[in-house]
Amino acid sequence: MSIRLLLAGLLIAGMLGCAAIQGSDKPSPDEAISVDITGMTPEQQEVARGMIKGIVPLVREGKSEAQVLNALQEIESKKITRYRVEVGDSWTRGPDDAKVTIVEFTDFQCPFCSRVQPTLKKISENYPNDVKFVFKHHPLAFHKDAPLAHEASLAAGGQGQFWEMEQIIFKNQKKIKEEDLIGYAEGLGLDIDQFKADLTSGKYKGQVESDTAQAVKLGATGTPAFFVNGRYLSGAKPYESFAKVIDEELSGKEIPSKWGTNVKDEKKQAKQNKRPKEDPNKIYSIPVGTSYTKGPKDASITVIMFQDFQCPFSKRSQPTVQQLMDAYPGQVQVVFKNFPLGFHKEAGVAAEAALAAGAQGKFWEMHDKIFTDQKQMGTDKLKGYAEALNLDMVQFNKDLETHRYKKVVDEDMKVAQGAGVRGTPTFFINGKKVVGAKPLSEFQKVIGPVKK
Repeated sequence: MSIRLLLAGLLIAGMLGCAAIQGSDKPSPDEAISVDITGMTPEQQEVARGMIKGIVPLVREGKSEAQVLNALQEIESKKITRYRVEVGDSWTRGPDDAKVTIVEFTDFQCPFCSRVQPTLKKISENYPNDVKFVFKHHPLAFHKDAPLAHEASLAAGGQGQFWEMEQIIFKNQKKIKEEDLIGYAEGLGLDIDQFKADLTSGKYKGQVESDTAQAVKLGATGTPAFFVNGRYLSGAKPYESFAKVIDEELSGKEIPSKWGTNVKDEKKQAKQNKRPKEDPNKIYSIPVGTSYTKGPKDASITVIMFQDFQCPFSKRSQPTVQQLMDAYPGQVQVVFKNFPLGFHKEAGVAAEAALAAGAQGKFWEMHDKIFTDQKQMGTDKLKGYAEALNLDMVQFNKDLETHRYKKVVDEDMKVAQGAGVRGTPTFFINGKKVVGAKPLSEFQKVIGPVKK
């Protein structure tokens, strides 16, 4: 039994379907549990491996889907999020081998950035051997004098006096015009001709812009913003807030952590995760639109399924769909909609290939071929399926190359997201949601007995 569904789905994509424990498979104590990390990024692989220790015992014990998912969510909720911040050639102070690195994204014209400086000084005094500071430039757009001040600090740094200039500028935030900066440089005894040349030429402008771009990428768009061993702290926090995190990092205790990529995105996702649980009896209105169907158009039972051609649980659900049609002859219409997951790199092009085949009257035939071998669904393989189906290859190749049907896939995705679909497979039986590759009996609970 693979636990990729747990890792890739809930942790990485925040989804449930190709993301939920499927069916009733329970491994015996002696059965090996494999972890499929194909297609994951190194960070995702790290997360996946980190989950094994806690999740595998639960799976081996035969815990229910709900129990394992609850345990996984509980583990995740207690993890500290860290962010990878590139130090690059930024100015630093403190020992290189410090156990704690504090990266500061700051703006010389921001009053809060100035306000936090005494706090940072106190940290240096109280943790002289344990903390290293990294200075990052992030002049905000509405602080017109800030960019040049940041370039001036680097120009001073080019002459070995970055930190001296940094302190002078913070103490004189209301006087950082060019003439002020030149005066500060003179006071530091810098080579003024070189200093002026550096400012005029914009020698350090690229470095300032690079730091700002990094801050934006991290979602740290306000100042000051700090990353303490990758842990995000926003604003001019009091000394105690920093000390709490620093002491935890120096404690020697293992701190359960996960890697984030964007502070704003993860905060938004956290809010979404806290949303109220869905009403299990809610009826959704999902338009059939131009999606491909099988079964009578006037069927009393409409099953709309959101599938991912690369998801093993989407494949596992296909026989169940056929069993459903056989159990309710003439009463079921099945509607196929696409929901290729982000970590399934070939699922998108496979969806487009199925639609391109559908345009030539062979959607379901292509659908079956793709699901036959999920490990081989690159473009060449898809073209091979098209040839075997005797499609017009000139048209098929053109459709793939121009991504003619990507808009159709995107529209399916939009509809799915509006209905709270977070993984595959997800079904809507006359509007009632069923998540996962459930057995026929689960569908029958929704549909009821066969109508004579």
